[in-house]
Amino acid sequence: MITNKPENLWSKDYILILFATLGINFCNYFFYATLPIYAQKLTGTVAYAGLMTTIYTLGAFAIRPFSGFLSDKIGRTKLLILGAALCTIACGLYNFAEVFIVLALLRVLQGIGFGMHSTLGSALAVDIIPSARRAEAISYIAVFSTIAVALAPGIALSIIGDGAAANFRLLFTLAAVVALMSMIFDCFISCENKNKNDTQDLSHGEDPMKSKLPKTLLGFEYAVFLPALVTVLLYVALSSVTSFIFLFAMDRSLGNIGLFFTFNAAGTFLSRLFLGRVADKRGANIIIIPGIISLALCFALLPLVNAPLYLLAIAFPFGLAQGAVGPLINTMMFNRCSAQRRGTASAAFFASIDIGYGLGSVIFGVIAAAYNYYLVYWGAMICCLIALVIFCLGIAPGTKPINY
Repeated sequence: MITNKPENLWSKDYILILFATLGINFCNYFFYATLPIYAQKLTGTVAYAGLMTTIYTLGAFAIRPFSGFLSDKIGRTKLLILGAALCTIACGLYNFAEVFIVLALLRVLQGIGFGMHSTLGSALAVDIIPSARRAEAISYIAVFSTIAVALAPGIALSIIGDGAAANFRLLFTLAAVVALMSMIFDCFISCENKNKNDTQDLSHGEDPMKSKLPKTLLGFEYAVFLPALVTVLLYVALSSVTSFIFLFAMDRSLGNIGLFFTFNAAGTFLSRLFLGRVADKRGANIIIIPGIISLALCFALLPLVNAPLYLLAIAFPFGLAQGAVGPLINTMMFNRCSAQRRGTASAAFFASIDIGYGLGSVIFGVIAAAYNYYLVYWGAMICCLIALVIFCLGIAPGTKPINY
């Protein structure tokens, strides 16, 4: 008998994953702006301040493949708890980091913990949610990340105030408590890798432990490489905003552009809140293709901006497109891979983001220094167009809704 009643998404374990993810993301964004300031005060120079983000990103990037592979073998929950525990330890020990090398090592430790938790949280969620609501569920996880992006930096900067040591200690303690709460949430997750006994993603009803798994390259199934390439190209493009939009605004005398990020975050939040459900019913293609086109148009228009109002006009649609595309490509990578290798699929997605941001910051930094911001943002547009071609020719033809 066919029923149109939607399968339940809001299980206890899924809700715990959402709040644990929220806490770890708060710890992540607490320190993006504040730890460079702390490093500068600790060393007396700005030379080491930039390293705080670099070594953190490298720590997260390095652990993602290993945590993904390992979780597919031994289970995700224990590693999820370990990731939160590492973040808790690092945040607590920041209070005792009185020399730069100790601060740097703790930053790497936090990066490793964040990399594990962010990679495995999504994979574990996919193990337990109904396949017909997968895009919606992944989008809600991204919504909680957006909340952290919007609130955590402002909270952290308000706490440190004038930069007194006592203020930083308060921030470190708060972050440790938040990470500890996330670890406690993780401890109450009662499911384990449901994919070990789940046949919903296997055809012809084979036993999932006996069915032949697809071939891999470097441990990743071939099906993830095209979506991963699209992800790298898109986040190379997006790095031009995260790394250079302030400098671009200064170059154009646009003044304080804080509202750009407010409008952008609003668009991101709304798209992630609603479009995942549409993708589950109609397929991801009708969201991703217009989303990439919209990103390309926004990048094409950015160099023409000569007034703050025009920049704000771009911010909201830019956020809508950015917020929709990322979670849906993440979902698509899960859909294209075997249930037994969801950990590596998640690792591939998040590692692609790290690679994209890392490459983009370097490439566009060279272009900005040698030429101008016109070429930076038109270069970002070209990255989006290449990603669009790859997606339309190599991925879209074989994509349909899970509940098709």
